[in-house]
Amino acid sequence: MIITMLFAACSNDDNENGEGEEEQAQQQEQEDAAQQQPQEPEPVEFSDDEFVDSDEGVVVVNGEELQGDDYNTAYSLVKSMMHQAGQDVSDLEALQDETINFLVEQELVMQEANDEGVEVTDEEVQEEIDTLKANGEEQYQASLEQLNLNEEQFEQQLRYNLATVHYMEEAFDTEATDEEVEEMYDELSAQMGDQQMQDLDEMRDQLEQMVEQNKQQEAYADKVDELRESADVEELL
Repeated sequence: MIITMLFAACSNDDNENGEGEEEQAQQQEQEDAAQQQPQEPEPVEFSDDEFVDSDEGVVVVNGEELQGDDYNTAYSLVKSMMHQAGQDVSDLEALQDETINFLVEQELVMQEANDEGVEVTDEEVQEEIDTLKANGEEQYQASLEQLNLNEEQFEQQLRYNLATVHYMEEAFDTEATDEEVEEMYDELSAQMGDQQMQDLDEMRDQLEQMVEQNKQQEAYADKVDELRESADVEELL
């Protein structure tokens, strides 16, 4: 999820004790690779004319009109994410198209989640925020600034993301086979090279979870394509 990816840095310095050898090795490998990479880009800049009025209609999805407030939050996320990935963000028309695509997908999934009775409580949202703040209030605020979001916008986006996660867990009942677990183990072993890994049986639970998450993501992408094909979408910008 976009929020999860951009906020991952908040927990980099606070890994739990008792990590397995495999997780530590992977982390070290990532840190070594990061040291060889160029420094993280500076936060992207935004101008007022990139945003729309809060009550301006942007797109209608199956009869539900999304307005400027929704668009402005999504635009900040999309542009920040693309910038962090090293992509060109100078084409404002392309950014607008990406943002509308993001909004449409999000709304379609939320409509489907609501139909399935998925709910996200205020307590869940606050718990996630408290976890992020536990790594430092200053770092949390800096991350919000990097995303160009205020706390209200961030909480709303976090609520969307949690609803999507709940929906995926309920809608896509995936199960990892022994063959798929072994394939995942072989892939990780190849990535580790000469570094020592735990035995497959010791990592089985973790590998099963990884396989199931991958299968959920594939099922999610297929579902989004299905929803788009039958959706009634009208762009207003």
